[in-house]
Amino acid sequence: MPLRAQLAEANASIEALEEERRRIYEDGHVDDGEHPRLGAINHELEHVWDLRRRIEAALAAGLSELPVPPPEHPENQIG
Repeated sequence: MPLRAQLAEANASIEALEEERRRIYEDGHVDDGEHPRLGAINHELEHVWDLRRRIEAALAAGLSELPVPPPEHPENQIG
């Protein structure tokens, strides 16, 4: 998939996750049932934002693909 399409996909994911997170906070109270999903949303957002920054850097450098693809399981990375 071309980088611009990947960037559009990442942006759409970020928007959807941010909207879901906004709905959780909408009533000013996060109940016990919402905490796990909120944690998962925040975790996903970290990864998607990292991917977006990688794509933007590759585009700024004139590349047609990511020089180093994101790790399969970044939570297992050290550092």
